[in-house]
Amino acid sequence: MRPRDHFVTARFALYFAPRADGAWGRFGAAALSGEARRYGFHATLKAPFRLARGARLERLVADLDAWCATRARFTLPPLEVARLEDFFALVPASADARIDEIADACVTRFEPFRAPLNRVEIARRLRRPLSARQRELMLRWGYPHVFEQFRFHLSLTGPLRGGAGAGRAPRFPPLPAESLDFDAISLFEEPRPGAGFRLLHRSSLRAAGRLIYIAGPSGAGKDSIIGWAQQRLQAGAPVVFARRTITRAPDATGENHRAVTPAEFEELGARGAFAMAWTANGHRYGIGAEIRDWLAHGLTVVVSGSREYLPQALRDFPALEVVMVNAPGALIDERLQARGRETPAEISARVERGARFPVPSQLVATEVMNDGDLARAGDELLQLLLRA
Repeated sequence: MRPRDHFVTARFALYFAPRADGAWGRFGAAALSGEARRYGFHATLKAPFRLARGARLERLVADLDAWCATRARFTLPPLEVARLEDFFALVPASADARIDEIADACVTRFEPFRAPLNRVEIARRLRRPLSARQRELMLRWGYPHVFEQFRFHLSLTGPLRGGAGAGRAPRFPPLPAESLDFDAISLFEEPRPGAGFRLLHRSSLRAAGRLIYIAGPSGAGKDSIIGWAQQRLQAGAPVVFARRTITRAPDATGENHRAVTPAEFEELGARGAFAMAWTANGHRYGIGAEIRDWLAHGLTVVVSGSREYLPQALRDFPALEVVMVNAPGALIDERLQARGRETPAEISARVERGARFPVPSQLVATEVMNDGDLARAGDELLQLLLRA
């Protein structure tokens, strides 16, 4: 164990830090300059703090492990170099609420481990201009850039001084081509004032759930296959089926959807009720935002989607697994007529639309041919859902 006087002067911080042996870790090692090197390649989640009286480092590590085990890992949006005030950093090219949610939770969840700022620390924070709100946050939480003042970034440089080149970005190595996963929260230590920060412990976030996106032309039998698999899942299986909201009247011969009017659909969309929404065949379709919570809890989520919407779905959920349900053309036409939902002209329009929106073969993870043997096709989907 370290002597007690070590904990009086040492500071600890919660960072997101890419693995040192990965492509992004190697990029950071090559790109960092100035003061950024002392802190390492990271994004701050809870800024450096001294341990509170009575707080134990072992308990902090154990609590961090336990908490991270409840959080699902995810892929960060693409990163880009940007200037933030007087330094350069990598920032997400688009907003991601999951980042802010984790950062906010780190600030509050681990606050009992933080000793209050002393006068020296407060004076150091006040060397940089702060707004009234930032000063309030600094005095309450030990750091001014939290909650609505937070901006996720991985610093590349320290503060840039004046000079001819101060406004231009330094020359950085090319960004790695691979995506960057937010897969862990790391505990760093500054053993003594002015020393470099070093990694003490890395707490892994758990693997996220699976999103199964089932698409196919009208009449291919998606609903029948989904229903067959759903009825045969054992109780307690970690699989949930998203119920669609559709601007179409309830239909006893079709799927069990939530029927709404176009105005109700618009109101739901404005309130952020949908994780996915699209228009097809004269109707609006929506998948509830609750699927994000299901995925975060490690569940396998089954969605009946649209081939036309698939490119957008892949942008929003890059890890989704695509299942393409298909059937012979003559059988599709026979099924569309038998269900009696549309006129012959509407059926023709559906068939024509299906031909306009083929799914690129490189995006299809699995193809299920529903050519009349429902048990075979349904069991194929069931085995896919149960795959670890």
